[in-house]
Order: sequence, then structure tokens, then C-alpha cells
Amino acid sequence: MIQPRGRLASLWSNTMKNVTALLMALAIVLGFVPASQAQDPSNQQSADQQDKEKLTPEKKAFLLLDQIVGEAGGLRLPENRIYIQMSAADLIWDRDEPRARGLFGEAAAGVADMLRRNDPTNDPNGRRGANANRVALDLQQSLILTVAKHNGEFAVQLLQTMPTPPASPGGPGQRRDSQTTLEQSLVAAIAANDPKTAIKNAQGWVDKGEYPATFSRVLSQLQSKDPDSAAKLSDQLVKKLQPEELLAKSDAVRLSLTLLRQGPRPDKKSDGSQPAVTNADPVLAQTAYRDLMGATITAALRATAQPQNTQGRGGQGAFRGRPNPAPGAANSPASEAETIQTNARMLLMGLQSLQPQIDQNLPERSLAVRQKLTQVGMENDARSAMGQMATLMQQGTSESLIAAAATAPQGMRNRLYQQAAVKAVDEGNPDRAREIANQHLDGTARTNLLHTLELKQAASSPPNKMDEVRQALNRAQNDEERVSLLLQFVSGLQTSNPKFAVQLLDEARGIVTRRATNYSQLEAQVRVAHAYVSLEPSRGFDTLESGIAQINELFSAAALLSGFEVNIFRDGELPLQGGGSLPGIVMRYGAELATLAKTDFERAQLMTERFQPAEPRIIARLAMVRGVLGVDPFGSRNRGLGFGFGPGQFARPQ
Repeated sequence: MIQPRGRLASLWSNTMKNVTALLMALAIVLGFVPASQAQDPSNQQSADQQDKEKLTPEKKAFLLLDQIVGEAGGLRLPENRIYIQMSAADLIWDRDEPRARGLFGEAAAGVADMLRRNDPTNDPNGRRGANANRVALDLQQSLILTVAKHNGEFAVQLLQTMPTPPASPGGPGQRRDSQTTLEQSLVAAIAANDPKTAIKNAQGWVDKGEYPATFSRVLSQLQSKDPDSAAKLSDQLVKKLQPEELLAKSDAVRLSLTLLRQGPRPDKKSDGSQPAVTNADPVLAQTAYRDLMGATITAALRATAQPQNTQGRGGQGAFRGRPNPAPGAANSPASEAETIQTNARMLLMGLQSLQPQIDQNLPERSLAVRQKLTQVGMENDARSAMGQMATLMQQGTSESLIAAAATAPQGMRNRLYQQAAVKAVDEGNPDRAREIANQHLDGTARTNLLHTLELKQAASSPPNKMDEVRQALNRAQNDEERVSLLLQFVSGLQTSNPKFAVQLLDEARGIVTRRATNYSQLEAQVRVAHAYVSLEPSRGFDTLESGIAQINELFSAAALLSGFEVNIFRDGELPLQGGGSLPGIVMRYGAELATLAKTDFERAQLMTERFQPAEPRIIARLAMVRGVLGVDPFGSRNRGLGFGFGPGQFARPQ
């Protein structure tokens, strides 16, 4: 088509614009085109960008989680795919339960397949198969306990779809059956949300005389949900834990000592309400507690001193078990008398650290316990003394620590005096701290302590000028101490003088962004970045960049040395779940990026993309998602459930 030129071109352009506007208006009136589509395309693009910017960090985190789940299909290791499915399902349960159930189901199918393929009975001598089976069992426990946190009945259903693993080798008294352990832990996990099912299973333990370590956790959970049922169950348990039962079963010994260490449950408040209960709180009423303590003391007084020639290299540590067998002798099952003595000594050793509770609750039996400890040679047990010292160092005052040091064994005195000096500084008495160091320590110990006290005192009040900072930094012996001092100064200046705080942080950043030579220096980089969050978040991002680049180099080196010097890869892929300093530092960076993501999510996400290869990138992004959503690292809430009801005996929810 020939276009008009000059003035005609201008008239033509105006005419076409008017015609286009008229046609669009007519289309809108007739309903053929929505008004939203009548806008300029450039305006539409701008609107889309605005909609995207309106998303909260939490919504962006869920979108990122969708990407992670999508990428999981490209991973080779089944345990990595299962880990991501579990993690994602755990995070989205409250938001999209049907999808979460589907992901949990896929993870359960994957675990079941691993258990079938890695059955050690098919290759009992294969070390690789045994390791793979252990990985499968760990995943099974993580999966079932994570599901139980959301829905106990669904957790039981998934467990029943999995093959029952064979009993652990080694015979009675050695490694416990994994299925038994998992079922016991599952009872504890569902107690908070499904107390009726938990009570039914725990009642079965009492009736059968079984005492898993998870029993105390079950009682704690029930105490907050159904106090009357918890009290009834604990009374029945105490009636079963009589001296004869304690002397016959080591599981009964461990559970008894666990309940006694927790102390008696406080009486009801004046308004009739129960005090708030946590998993670590006592569960036994005063009367039940005294009854259990009495039975435990009676059983422990059956202990006798071992002959000198049977204590072996363990010395007093041999009181904890059977006499050492003669060289070359068969490891025969313990006789009834040996079992009784082993359990009696375990009880007596446990009571040694419970003497203050005995003095308070059963003072009439305190003397008998002390005499028995002396008779069997446990009154100076080093393990108990170390435990008492640790408690004193945490809770004692500077003067109480000095008094304890005067009568403590020689090997413990220096530590007690050092802690006493540090406590004196915390109590606002630095002169007393220096006096303790000069009077009771000498040589390197005194020099190091005085240096520590000097730095601690320097950091106690924030400086006002840079020359004061320089004076304090000159006292530091290395970069680690300098960074620690600067961060303490920043902490005290964030509110009163934020500009000066940023200046000090820049000083610290100059130290930590040098090439790291160990993990502590990478960790220091994370701490400095965290300090920037409330002051200059953009500089927090800058602080982490050099560390990410160096972490990538470490992964490349680890891959090159895999099979020679390091073995963090399996079948050429990094396991996402497990220990290791290198994956651990990636998780720390991801968690810190989650904090920074609250100010700039897109930049934080781009930073996670810099991790290479895919596995550390997924670790960082998953840690970032969890941090933004305010969720603990995966699996942390399943720890401490205990180990200790045979396969097929799990009572199903009604």
C-alpha cells in the first residue's frame, strides 16, 4: 500500500488513530473486547510487572518452591528426589493439603522401592547395600514422623504401605529393630494431635512390660492435651516399675532415670489450672515421683562391688556393664545374676547425680545411697563430677565457682577459675576478674585469660570514635577477634548511631571478604552479612558474593577428589540430606539469603542461582524458602523423639 507523504501523511495518521479509537470504543460497548485489553500494550506490560511486585515474599517463596520440585525430577539419586518431595509437602500442607498428600505419597513410594532394592538379606555381606539400606531407613523415619506432625492416621497408612525391614543383626540387647524404633517414635509424634491413639498404644506398652525411651515424651505431650489420662497412665507405669522389673530390664532402668531427672510435676496453680507443659517438663505427680524414686533406690542398693580383676581397662567405667570377658572368650548371653548386677549399677550411677533430689524428696534414704556409692567405689566417679562441674559453670556465680575450684580435682581447677573470671566480668566486676586470673592461674593460662578479659571489657561499651575502635582492635591477636569485636560494637550502636555502625561493618566486611582459608571464616562472612540486614541490606548481599564463588571452587575440588581424598558425592551426585561441612555452609548462606530476601527477594533468588552444581543450588534455595516462610531446617523437629512394640502391633487410629 502506498503511504501518503508530507501534509497528507499527517492527515492520514490522525485519521487512522481516530478510526482505531472509534472501532475499539465500539468493540468495548458491544462487549467484544474487555476494557482491560483496550489499554496500550506497553501499559499492559507495566501492569503485569506491578502485579508481580505486589507478591509478598511468602508467595514468591512458594513459587520458588514449585521450581525446586520441578527440578527434582532431574536428580539421579532417589534419596534426593524423596528429600525434596518431603520438604515441599511439609511446607505446603496448610496451604494445599491434597497436593501435599500427593507429594508425601510419592515420597513413600520412593522409600518403599529403596527398601525393597536395598534389602540387606539379599546381600548380607555387601557394604554398599548396607549403607544404602541405612539411608532408606533414615528417610523412612524422617518421612513418617514429618507426616505424623500433620496427620497421624495418614502417617500410619503410609507406614503400612512400606515393606517391613528385617530385624537388625546382633541379637537381643544390641542393635534394635528399626521398625520397632519407628513405631515407638510415631506414637510420640502423634500424641500432640491424636492423644487417643497415643494413649491406646502407650497402654499397650504398660500391659506388655515394654519401656521405650519415647514413653516420657508421650506422657509430656498427653499432659498438655489430656492431663487426666496422662496422670492415670503415669500412675500405672510407676506401679509396673518395681525393683524386680528394674533389675530385669535395662529399658526400664533408662526410663526410670529419665523420669526422675525431670523431677516431680508442680502442683496446680491457685486457680486450679495446670502450669504450661513442654516436652522437657516433668510428668510425674509428687506421690508417683517419690514412689518411683523409692523403687529405684531399692533396686540400686542391690549393686555390689566388682572384683578388681574384672574391672579391666574401663576402671570405674566397668560398673556400667558386665565384667570384661577373657581374651578369646565367647560373648555368651548374660546370666540372670549378671543382668541384675548390670542394671543395679546403672541405677546407682544414675542416682549419684540425683542426690539433691533424693535429699529433698526422700531424705530418709539419702544416707543409704551415699554409703552404697562408697561401698562399690563410685563416690569419686569422674563422669558424675564432670557433669556437676558443667552445671556449676553454667549456673554458678563467680564466688561459687571459686569455692568449688578450691576442692576440685587438679585437672578441673583451671577451667573453674577461668569461668569464675568470665562470670565476674559479666557481673560488672572486671577488677575481681583480673584478681582471680593473677591469683589462681599462671603461665599461658593466665596470659590467655587476661587477654580474653581485656577484649570482653573493651566490647562491653560501644566506642564513639574510630580512634577508640582502633585502640580496641589493636588488642586483638587475629582477624577472628577483630571481626568479633566489630560485630559487638555494631550491636550496641545500631540504634544510637547507625551511621557509625555501618562504618564499622564496612571495616569488618573488608576482613571477611578476603579469600577464606577455613569454614570459620566463611561463617564470619555470614555473620557480617546478617548485621547489615537492619542497616544496609544491599551491602549484605555484596558481602556474600565472594563466599559463594569460593564455595563453588570447593565443590569443584571435592568432585575432582571424590574417591581419592573426600567422599561427599554418591554416584556422582551430592546427597541433599546429611552431614558435612560443605553442604552445611551452603545451608547457612541460604538461610541468610532468606533474611535478606525480605528486602529484595529477586536479588536473593539470583544469588542462590550462582551456586554450582545443581545440588548445592537446591540446598541454598530450599534453605531460603524455609527461612522466608519461618520454618525450621527440615528434620530438626523430629530429633530427640527417642529410640527404644514389635512390627504389626501399632494400634490404628479410630
